[in-house]
Amino acid sequence: MSLRIVLVAAIGLALMGSPAEAQFGKLKDKLKQKTEEEIDKKVDETLEGKETEAPASQEEAAGEAAEEAAPAAAASTASEEMSLFTKYDFIPGDKVLFFDDLTAEEMGEFPSRWSLDDGVFEVVQQGKDKFIMCSDEGRIRPRIAPGPLPPKYTVEMEFYSKGPQRKGHWFYIEWIDAEDNALAELQLKDNVHTALYRSPKYLASKDLPSGLAAGIHTMRIMATKSTMKCYLDNERIANVPAMEDFAPVGFRIHMDPWTDEADNPMLLRSFRFAEGGKTLRQQLDDAGRIVTHGILFDSGSAKIKAESYKTLADIGQLLADDTTLRLSIEGHTDSDGADADNLALSESRAAAVRTYLQEAYKIDGTRMEAKGLGESAPIDTNDTPEGKSNNRRVELVKL
Repeated sequence: MSLRIVLVAAIGLALMGSPAEAQFGKLKDKLKQKTEEEIDKKVDETLEGKETEAPASQEEAAGEAAEEAAPAAAASTASEEMSLFTKYDFIPGDKVLFFDDLTAEEMGEFPSRWSLDDGVFEVVQQGKDKFIMCSDEGRIRPRIAPGPLPPKYTVEMEFYSKGPQRKGHWFYIEWIDAEDNALAELQLKDNVHTALYRSPKYLASKDLPSGLAAGIHTMRIMATKSTMKCYLDNERIANVPAMEDFAPVGFRIHMDPWTDEADNPMLLRSFRFAEGGKTLRQQLDDAGRIVTHGILFDSGSAKIKAESYKTLADIGQLLADDTTLRLSIEGHTDSDGADADNLALSESRAAAVRTYLQEAYKIDGTRMEAKGLGESAPIDTNDTPEGKSNNRRVELVKL
């Protein structure tokens, strides 16, 4: 416990400014924002495989401080409110390598698709959802064959918070080497403090605008061999343009309850690890179709989730840039549930995407068709969680 107090105190002192610095807080914030925007652009272009220039200096950024803010996302009857996601640029990888939402797990047992390093974990149910509960500090890892990570990949981990008034929970996603040593950590502490740590230093450290509300939240990573972006819900919390000599072979989840409160357990709901792929334009040019897992819906729902903003923005821009392009929007499901229900749901989801693009990006409806194929055209097996996750998708086929 004393070590944690020392670390927290040290980080706090490092982030404190002098009285003189306070005078120039607004100017520094503006310069920092502009510089971060340039760094964001560099990482974005690297993730898309483009050539990049060096990020602008603070002096160069100061000369462009009057840059206009990005417009807010247009409202749509087909989707959740997306105004908080206009700066959210996460797109999930399109080939799922590991996925576990605990659907097939038995209550009270250790989760069968994970390996235990140390600690006490078991599957529990809260409401309609199953969770991995950590009742003592420990570490588990998804059962993924160790080896070099893909050139582009994403990680998504859902967990439960009881709200900003309940502190003491520390979540970590750790990158590990072949000897099981932690090479780096994405951290969330006390519902508000986030950091990306790579020994021997913090690469990023950010406090959320407010403590997490009660409910489900998501830690996300979008990476290449040399760049790293990390997110907590819609907030980007780390953006590192250079991760040199960084060669992990897998992931580990470290959970530390710290406080012993029976009514405030640490709960992990799902974990998704996926390989990145070609851009939308590359897919369309190469295969005449786009396969995306970035348009998201709640189970059984046809209302588009706000996390889909970036994927839909890219599709909208693609259609706006090429006014001759016409697309068939096709919804697909896995094989769970009745065939007729899956068909109807996929049709409704495809129609929702078409409606959103019409309303938010003013795309002429005659340029888009919408249809659902249900479970009839799988691209992977329906016998594994990963296969089912790959089959749940939206495709956009060039007409």
